[in-house]
Formats: sequence, C-alpha cells, structure tokens
Amino acid sequence: MNEWLDPTLGLLTGRQVKQMAAFDGDVSGVEVPEQIELRGVRTHNLKCVDCAIPRGRLTVFTGPSGSGKSSLAFDTLYAEGQRRYTESLSTYARQFIERLERPPVDHVANIQPALALRQHNDVSNARSTVGTVTEINDHLELLFTHAGVVRCPECEEVVRRDTVATGLEALGRLEEGARLVLVAPVPAPVVEHRPTLFKQLVADGYGRVYLGGEAVDLDGEGVEAAMGLDELPVIIDRIVLKHEGLMRQSEAIEAAFALGKGRVLVFRWKEQAPTIRLDRGFRCNGCDREFTEPQPALFSFNSSLGACPTCTGFGKTIGVDFRKVIPNDRATLEGGALAPLETPSYARVKSRMLEGSRARGVPVDLPFRLMSREHQRWVREGDGGKWYGIRGFFERLEQKQYKTSVRVLIARYRGYDLCPTCEGARLSHDAQCVTVAGATLGDLWAMRLEELLVWFRGLDLGGMQRRVAIVVEEIMHRLIFLQQVGLGYLTLDRQSRTLSGGEMQRIHLTASLGRALTDTLYVLDEPTAGLHARDSMRLLRVLKGLRDLGNTVVVVEHDPEIILGADHLVELGPGGGERGGEIVWSGSREAFEAADTLTRRALDRPLDAPRSEVEQARGGALFADGEAQEWFGVVGAREHNLEEITVKFPCRRLSVVTGVSGSGKSTLMHQCLVNNWKRSRGTGVDAGAIERLEGMDQFEDVVVMSQGAIGRSARSNALTYTKAYDDVRRLLSSTARAAELGLSAGDFSFNTKGGRCERCEGMGSVVVEMHFMPDVEITCPECQGKRFTERVLGARWEGKNIHDILEMTVQEGADFFHDHRGISRKLRPLLDVGLGYIRLGQSTSTLSGGEAQRLKLATYLAEGQKSGGTRPVLLIFDEPTVGLHLKDVEVLLGALRQMTALGHTIVAVEHHQEFIAEADYVVDLGPDAGPRGGQVVATGTPREIA
Repeated sequence: MNEWLDPTLGLLTGRQVKQMAAFDGDVSGVEVPEQIELRGVRTHNLKCVDCAIPRGRLTVFTGPSGSGKSSLAFDTLYAEGQRRYTESLSTYARQFIERLERPPVDHVANIQPALALRQHNDVSNARSTVGTVTEINDHLELLFTHAGVVRCPECEEVVRRDTVATGLEALGRLEEGARLVLVAPVPAPVVEHRPTLFKQLVADGYGRVYLGGEAVDLDGEGVEAAMGLDELPVIIDRIVLKHEGLMRQSEAIEAAFALGKGRVLVFRWKEQAPTIRLDRGFRCNGCDREFTEPQPALFSFNSSLGACPTCTGFGKTIGVDFRKVIPNDRATLEGGALAPLETPSYARVKSRMLEGSRARGVPVDLPFRLMSREHQRWVREGDGGKWYGIRGFFERLEQKQYKTSVRVLIARYRGYDLCPTCEGARLSHDAQCVTVAGATLGDLWAMRLEELLVWFRGLDLGGMQRRVAIVVEEIMHRLIFLQQVGLGYLTLDRQSRTLSGGEMQRIHLTASLGRALTDTLYVLDEPTAGLHARDSMRLLRVLKGLRDLGNTVVVVEHDPEIILGADHLVELGPGGGERGGEIVWSGSREAFEAADTLTRRALDRPLDAPRSEVEQARGGALFADGEAQEWFGVVGAREHNLEEITVKFPCRRLSVVTGVSGSGKSTLMHQCLVNNWKRSRGTGVDAGAIERLEGMDQFEDVVVMSQGAIGRSARSNALTYTKAYDDVRRLLSSTARAAELGLSAGDFSFNTKGGRCERCEGMGSVVVEMHFMPDVEITCPECQGKRFTERVLGARWEGKNIHDILEMTVQEGADFFHDHRGISRKLRPLLDVGLGYIRLGQSTSTLSGGEAQRLKLATYLAEGQKSGGTRPVLLIFDEPTVGLHLKDVEVLLGALRQMTALGHTIVAVEHHQEFIAEADYVVDLGPDAGPRGGQVVATGTPREIA
C-alpha cells in the first residue's frame, strides 16, 4: 500500500485503484495531505489572497467576469503544479524550465501534478478527428488487428495464413473415403536448369507430377510435358480420406508446405481443378490475390500503409462538388436535377443522359434523393457506355480549358468531394476488406457515438471475445463517458477543427477519464459551455467520477447545476478588474446555502420568464398593435438532421435558437442561413440544402459573432482593435518630452522598428524552443515585458508612459482619458459589453471565446453610436453568455438591446435560461439530438414557450 501511495512512482492505473479499494491492510502510518494551500497569491489582479482547496474533492471557482477566477485556477494553481512536475525532468530540460517565471505567490503546499482542460479549440489539422483525440481509434486498430476477418471482395473467401491445423480442418469438411492427391506447386527455374531440378526431386522421393488429372513420372514421358511448365505440380501423397488417424495427412501437408514454398493444392483424383488451396502467405485461396495482413498501422489513415493512396487519408479530393452539381436533390433527372446540363450548350448531353437512364432502368421521373444508391452512383460515375457520368462530363470539359466559358463552368462546380477510391472512408482497399461482426472500420467511424455504444453492447465475437475483452472494455468506457457529457450525437470521423470550444473540452475530459489517472489535479474552464441545461447533471456525474478516482477537480464555472453540485465553493469578487481579486466566500456547498454573496443572491432570484422590458411594456406580445413586423428566415432546410423545416425570425428583435446539443441549431444558422446568404452574394462556400431564403435582402450585411480568436497577430489588443491606439500614440507624441527626445507617433508602435524593443520585437515576451516538450514563452529579459526602449518610455502624458497605459484596465483607461473625447468614445462600448476588467494591452489571442465575441460586438456598438446605426445588419451569436456570471448576463443583454434599438437584428444560439427568458422570440429545435432532432418543437415569445 505504501508503494502505491509513493508519489515518486508516478500515477496509478484504474486497476490499481480497484486493488487499493480492496486492500484492507493497516495504513495508519500513511499521512495524506487534506488540502492544497495557497498563500499570498498576487497573480494579475489578485490582492494577496489565501486559499485552501480540499484534495480529492470537486471545487468550483465562481464570481463575476474579471474577478480573478482564471488567474487563481490556471495562472497560479495549474501553472505551479505543472512547474513542479517539470522539476522531475532531466538536468538538460531543467536549464530551460528554470527560466519560467514562478507565479507571484508566497507559499504553495501539497499541490499535485496538474492537467488543464480549456475551452479553446486550437486544432486546425484536417487529420485530427473525434476518434484520434479520444484515443478510441487506437483501440479500434487493436480490435481489428486481433479480431478482424479479412474477406476477399472478388470470391468472398476468408483470407488467412494456413497451417497444418487449418489444412486438416479443410480436409475434415470433405466426405470420408474421398480419393485425394496432395500436390506441392514448385516454381520451375530457367529451362537449362530444369533437368537438374527433376533429378533432385526424384532423388528426394518425389518422382511424379499431377498433369491433366493423371500422375506422370518425372523420369519418363512426363519430362517433356513438365519442361513447358512454369510451376511443377509435384505429388506429395495420394490418400483415401479418413477422419481418424490424421498423422499421415498432417505429415503430407507439412511436406507439401516445405516443398511448395508455403503453398499446397488438394485435388480429387482425376479432377483437373483443385478442391482445396492452402497458403502460408496472406493470400486469397480462391483467386490467389495478396492482401496486407492486419496490423495497427493498416487501420490508421495517418499511416502510409493504411491511408487511401488517392486522397492520402483525407477522405476528400479536389474535384467536382456534387452538392453544387445537384443543388436541389428533390428535382428529377428529367426536371433538371443536374444543374450544369440545364443550359442550351449541353442540351444534347442531357438527352444522352436521359436515353442512357431509360436503357439502364434508372428512373428519370423520381426525385434524385429517393433514387437507390446504385442509381445515384451511376448518374455520378456512368458506365463507360452511352452515359459517361457527371465525373466523365467534367473530365471531358478539362480537355477544352482553352475556352473561357469552359474554365468558368469548371470553376463554378469545383470543390472538395468524397474520394472516388475510398468514398470518404480514408482507408486503403485492403483495410476496407477487414470486418468485425460484419462491419468495416469505416462503418464504425460513421456511426453516431450513441449508436456505436449500442453496437458494442451487442457485440459477440465467440471464441475471440476473451482475447480482445480489455480492448472492447476500454472503448465502451470512453463511449459511455462521451454519452454522459452530452456528445452522443458526434461521429468518430468528425473533424476536431469543426467542434466548438466546449465540445473539445468535454472530449479532452473523456480522454482523461479513459486514461484513469489518479492523484492528479484537473483544472477545467467552464465545461458546460455549449451544453443544454438537460445535460448539466450528466456532466456533473462525470466530474464526480473523475473525483472518485482520487483526483482533485477544480472547475471555473457559472452554471447553477455545477455550482450547487460541488463539494467545495470559492467565490471571487466582489467585482471585475481592479474591483475584484478578493475571495469573498470559501467553504463547503452546505455552508454556501446560508451565504450572502453576489452568486448566492443570483441563484436565489426566481426565474420569471419573461422579464424583458419590451415584452412587459407590450403585455407579453411580440409587437404592438398596428405595428408592421418584418420577418426573415429559411424555407425547407434539410441539411444533416434537419427535416425540411421552415424557420422565420422577426427583424429588429433579439431572437434565440434553443435545443439540446446536436438538435441542429448550428446547422440551421450557419450552414443553411449564413452560408446560403454568402452563396447568394457570389461567395463559393459550402451551403446547406434549403429551398430558399426569405427576407434577407433587407440586411446590409450578415455577421457571425463567433467565439474564434480575433485575428492571428499576438500584438492585437483592445486598444488596437478599437482603433483607440492611434489616438493614444498621437497624444504621447504631442508631449514636450517626446519633442525633446525626437519621438513621432510611429515610435510608439510595436509593429514597426524604431521605438520598440528589438529583442522581443514589441511582444514583451520571447519563445524558447524546446525539442522535448512544447515551446516555452518567457518575459523578455531585455525590456522586462515593457515592449519599448527606455527612450520611448521616457515620454509621459499626465504622468503615464505607454507601458503604464497598456497595463491599465479598460475601466481605468476610460476614467484616465475621460477628457479625451476620441479615446473615451472608443472605449465606452467595451464597458457596455462588460469588458471593463480586461487590460488595454492584453493580447486578443489570450481572450476566452466569450470575451472575443463581446469585443467584436463592442466594435459594432461603437460604429452604430457614431453613425446612428443606419445600416441594418443581422448579427448571429453562438453562446454569447459563455464565461459570464449571472450578474454579467444583464450587462450583455443591455448591450444587445442597444443594437436592436439601432435597427440591427440579433439571433443567438443559446442555452442560458436567464438569457432565453429575456429574448423577444424563441425557436426551440429538437426534441432530441442526431436523427431524433432536426424538428421545430416550438416558436413564440418566452411567455408563450413557457
């Protein structure tokens, strides 16, 4: 037991945890620290706080935005846990690690090795999928290697390496008393060396060959006939089959394998075609085709052995985009389903296609979507006869690219399409010939995770079950966790880069649970992001499962379900930025019931839907009597799981789209609405299948306020993004001291040479490249993080230099520049959207998804307040309440109300119940996820929905 508890021996496995649970020895001498102790924490805005976090418990950090939750959880707790772990690395590694800054804290005790799971989805690699991130693909590779059955696609024979045992098994399937000839096919050398081979075979006792159903002697008339053969069918033995006394049969098979280079042919006497083929090589015994033997690399699309040679494992190739070729799959071939053929120039091609369809029996009056897969494939690929297929049509066009009209036509229908070789499966042909319980690996990748879990629960591999039991158990554990965190609607082949930050974080959480680490510190950043309220309790159970393995779990969270389900609570505040940084409450969940804090009061506030001032003023009606209300929306959306739905929203209002994860919200708003609007403006994007858009011509622009990072430059910050930095630089360059030093406005830029620190090129930090672990970013040793030279820092306005200004929070900056109208006007929208706590010089790449989204909103507020909001814009938000405390949601709603007052229209995909209750109009999709979703459950005002 002491050995298991020794922290120098590493982390425990799930199996060791079970062993510990069953251990009933005396452990009274083992002292386990009860809590992690932090004293004098001064990270960012934290004001020398002390904090105790119980080990082996679920602790939630909550409080207003900017109060210091992430500073305490990630920049102090996780950073110190990670730094102490690296102290166990080699001396070579530590010479770099020791350059890392320690968090500004006086004392840290009893901390564990730490793992951080953040919301950001930084994956851009198209090869990264849900299966690779969760490591389920690795286990599936093992399953198919050890339990897979290889079947030849030509003759349906099972392909395997034959042995003496499998040879006896094949003979045993024949009737007793059968007269058989066991033959070894011996490769013949060049003609001049064949007499020597014949003499050697006769000397070894193999003096006859099997020719034309007869045994022919090699030292007689058979020599001349055998001289013309490339392969000598040497007779090893002739037997009358008996199912008892198998010694002679096994010796004959063994001898035939040895002489025939691993191949044996079994003939019935007098017959010329072999009845049984045996091969120690991995070949089909029916058609002699060679296959690659199952091994893990064969089932990986990241391996040259397993990847499809045409698409190299991507599953798609650049070619004809059939979604553009067939934009309306409800049309018939006769009625114009194939868009490129609906021009006078290609009327003859269409006639030829229709003639070929009728001759082939392909229905020309049936909607394309209702045609069989075989008929759809024929339309795309043709048959080499009268109709050469759409793909052949474009191949012929490519030979005429000297014509401008042909180049324009090809470009119009160019795009990514399923690989014609693997049809999107990503794997080589040999890998697709391997099945487990009748399913290929591509079939399993394409299943929704909830379907895959059902498939594995019903899996019966017979005698192979015990051999792969551990692998199947690990796969099921991960699938169960993914189902519990509300991701059952995903598929294993879904690209990681298409996932939201919240989905990616929950996938990493599942991978951590699957590894069964123990005595580890997990720090999570709002794992409920993007999660429907229905699934919050499932997630809470998963977090408690992580805790029950012996881990300490710390979660930064605002969700009421998670807050009230924690073992321990720490609330920071009382406000954001400089008004925060203090621990206003810390204790058990039970004691929190009697606390008097901002969070406790917000949780106690009754949810009276709806409470919006607009709706209350109108007695719960969406619009006043006699007011002409305009609408816009999508008609006949049928992309992914959407079941041909029609959804409309009111203009100049705040609307919300709700529903469980996977019900079709993002598909409706992004692929069907936004992408089709972009396509109507001439942008070549992949758009969802719809009948038409309505009312979209009244908007000057459609803007998706995503949670993605703002730009790629790490130098971008709140000042540069709002264009207030130009005013600040002009202000500093106009001072008398700047004139003495010969400074211009350009010297205060960290994007150009002159005044910036050239060691870090104005970044304030430098990156140390490490070959054994991720690169490390440290404070610039020359400018100490101030970005500029001492000469530039000498210029001051009202006692503050450029570094002092960049270190201010937005609220401090607004107060400092209150007499400067230009700067004050540009900073005011940041306060309106609740970002008063971020620092003016903080890189936008470090902002959370919700903060980045609100910063984008602030620019539209600033423009609208400046110009009067004369250009109506449709703004699409994705989870705008992410990272917001219950109190901060009211601030965000106020900013959105300002946007609608300026004449703009807002639609938000949201799960936050307080936010939904304040909306003007609600569209609820569902009733569930995946194929059980995609329907409009309810529409109307929050009062009508309630």
